[in-house]
Formats: sequence, C-alpha cells, structure tokens
Amino acid sequence: MVLEDLYRLLRSGHVQAQGVVDTIALPVVVLDQSFCVATANNAFLESFKVGRDDVVGESFFGLGDGQWDIPELRNLVASVIPKAAAVIGFEVQHNFPVVGQRTYLIDMQRLVHPDHSSSNILISFDDVTERQRQAAETESIISETRHRMQNLSAVVRALAMKTETRAARPANSATRFLVGWTRPSVPRRSPPAARQRTLKPC
Repeated sequence: MVLEDLYRLLRSGHVQAQGVVDTIALPVVVLDQSFCVATANNAFLESFKVGRDDVVGESFFGLGDGQWDIPELRNLVASVIPKAAAVIGFEVQHNFPVVGQRTYLIDMQRLVHPDHSSSNILISFDDVTERQRQAAETESIISETRHRMQNLSAVVRALAMKTETRAARPANSATRFLVGWTRPSVPRRSPPAARQRTLKPC
C-alpha cells in the first residue's frame, strides 16, 4: 500500500483507514483541523517510544514536551498546508528526548473530506539520519582520496622534471660545439729563429 492509496481511503472516510495506516512502514500521523492527532500508526509509536493513548487527541506540537514545536514546521502546518495541497521533503533536524539527534524528511498532504468541508493533514516521517551520515563519510573519503592523489601527482611531476633535467646534461655537453661554442685558443709556440748563414765571397 503506497501513500497515494492511503490518501484516497482517508479522504473517503473508509472504515479500514486506521488498519491501512498501521501497515505503512514510515511513521505517520493524521491531524484534525485543530492540529490534534486524530490517529498515529504503529511505526510512529515505535519510533518515538510513545503509546497510542499518549498521542491521540493531543496537540501535535505538544507531543514529547514540545519536540515538534519547531517554528518552520508549525508555519508549514498552520499556514502553507491550508493553501497548498502538499509539502514534500521538508527537512527537520532535532534532538528528540528519547531517540536523540535525528534528521527527518517530512511529507504533508491535505485531505479534504468529500461530504463536508473539514480537512485533515497526513504527515509522514522518513528518518534519513543514517543515510546522511553514510553520505557524509563517503564524501569525506572521496575528498581525502582526491587530495592525496593531487599530492602524489605533484610529486610524480617533480620527479619527472628532475629526471629530464639530468638526462639532458650529457646531450648539452656533446652538442655545445654545434651551438656556437669554440674551443679556447692555445698560444702557439714561435718557431726557433732561423740561423743566418754568412755567405763568404768567392
């Protein structure tokens, strides 16, 4: 049973609506026009460690010593939902009294009964705390790996440049005569002075 099917049952006032609510894996509550809990499924009761009698008929914003009395959430329920049909994926981060620090994605659906003008609000809670933690760890690992690879690449480039420089030195020595270098001149010894012969007259 998907939430769309549940919406139709609740809107029609079907007698099996409560039973269907209890089969949904996500925590779900249904609020009346006064924002009091009309019904809550087993997943909600188990997730927040409360009994059905502790929540049904109580103000949603007063549950768990006001743990859901979050200004942004109250604004959505009181102001946005009456005007819009639904709110999808609203993120709530909160330190709840029993379950601790958690992150929920909240979906809200306004349900208008066909036989009268009254409406209810269906709210589901998707706990994404663990998923976000795993995603953050994965991103941290990827970032660290990328940083190490950049450092390694810089070392490899430096070694390659050093090797090329060393390899180029013999070639430069062998070819310097071809690029304008001339051997320094060596002074030549002057030949011994030629002996002068004395010509005797005949």
